[in-house]
Amino acid sequence: MPDNSVPRRHWVSNKLVKAVFLTVLLLLILWGRAFYGSMQDYKTGETFLKENQTVRAVTYFDRALHWYAPLSPYTEKAAKALWEIGEKAESRGDTRLARIAFESIRSGFYAASHLFVPGRSWIERVDVKLEGLGKRTETGVGKLKDPHPNPIWSVVVVIGFLGWVGSAAAWIQLVLGPKESSRAWVKKPGVWIGTGLVCFSLWVLGMAMA
Repeated sequence: MPDNSVPRRHWVSNKLVKAVFLTVLLLLILWGRAFYGSMQDYKTGETFLKENQTVRAVTYFDRALHWYAPLSPYTEKAAKALWEIGEKAESRGDTRLARIAFESIRSGFYAASHLFVPGRSWIERVDVKLEGLGKRTETGVGKLKDPHPNPIWSVVVVIGFLGWVGSAAAWIQLVLGPKESSRAWVKKPGVWIGTGLVCFSLWVLGMAMA
């Protein structure tokens, strides 16, 4: 009897390599979109700051933080810009603007967190500032409330995202690649489209609930 194990392993290896390649490609596209959004909003914030439109500058620096991309320099630049705005406002006695600027740093990094929280050092510095400005929890005492995302929903976010990316990669492979699978359900685009929609919904729901 002919040994079909070698061709089968070769087919599985090719599928795995293609799936990994497509997954990495999609992640790079998402990272690039976040990097570009952060860069554009930071530059817009700089423009408004030079025009002395401080409130609008804070808005765009805040947006730059929400476009969090690992290793992006614009996240750090936006945090520094907001910190400087807050410091200057505090020195002028403008407590309201100072709080808005400092809270933008805090909320921006927390909004970008999933299983870990970026910008921990910034958050700690901001917490000290906000305590000094008289911000307290709803009970009026103690430390600032930690808005760290719920760990269970954070896991849902990760699973949903990976499932969505994997389903998209499988669907692309099914459409563009050879139909060599012996399993009928693998050949059905509807299976991967449905799985992708479910995982995408879980991703969005997880981000909203976390």
